[in-house]
Amino acid sequence: MQQEYVQGANVQTQEWQSSLMDCGPCDTCIVGTCLPCLLLGKTSERMRDPTMQTYEAINTDCLLMCGISWFTGCGWIYAMMKRAEIRERFGIKGSGSSDCCVSYWCGCCALIQQDKEVQARLSTGPIVQGYQPQKEGMHMPPQQA
Repeated sequence: MQQEYVQGANVQTQEWQSSLMDCGPCDTCIVGTCLPCLLLGKTSERMRDPTMQTYEAINTDCLLMCGISWFTGCGWIYAMMKRAEIRERFGIKGSGSSDCCVSYWCGCCALIQQDKEVQARLSTGPIVQGYQPQKEGMHMPPQQA
């Protein structure tokens, strides 16, 4: 059974956890720069399933971005839509116009930032078991004179 991972309110009060120019780690930077469709596909899969149990490098989102980029040169539009989806899910400040500018002018940096954001926010997974109080209660050791 797959668990659903959702964020509570869609109030945009959060900031991105990493800077747009924070392009580490190196492997993510290289993939985001040389094969951006693979990074977008990985990030999209992590949004659906943070455990990445069914992840395949070449998936639907990867192929869509690759196809749109190849045939129209506008793959950045698909990346912009995914950026907006991430912002809305996690309540991150921004707008459609900022998503458009970032995705067009700094596409690889935007994809790297998005991947790091989703990874950071979904890394802990859901809380399965809440607080369990002790049955005996709290005990103080006897004071020694």
